[in-house]
Amino acid sequence: MNYAIIGFGKIGQALAAAFARSGIEVAVATTRDPASFASAAAAIGPGIIPKKLAEAVKADIVFLAVGFASHRDVAKALPTWKGKTIVDVTNAYGVPPEELGGQPSSRAVAQAFTGFLADQTRRAFGRWTACAGAWK
Repeated sequence: MNYAIIGFGKIGQALAAAFARSGIEVAVATTRDPASFASAAAAIGPGIIPKKLAEAVKADIVFLAVGFASHRDVAKALPTWKGKTIVDVTNAYGVPPEELGGQPSSRAVAQAFTGFLADQTRRAFGRWTACAGAWK
């Protein structure tokens, strides 16, 4: 099983540090060139591997740690997300409720990922906790 963190801001770096403390290799990616954040990744640990977005999304488990407005761009990185496990740690703070269509932000995010079923993640982890709410 392999892992990737998409987004390398404060949340993405905190997740990377948790992987590093556990000695687990994880790919990290943004929409920027990996060279632009390679030194920050190396400072966290040797198992934090900067990659291009197109490569990182091939991981079995993808941690989505981008700003809410960017999730749709990440979703376009693959034609289908069927069979992938996506852990949504985005934050919809400040997003107008109309943009969410009256649903939790985690469901709005899941709908952007073609072929992805939120139930896949719930089965894999027992329960899915997102910044905007929890599914149990």
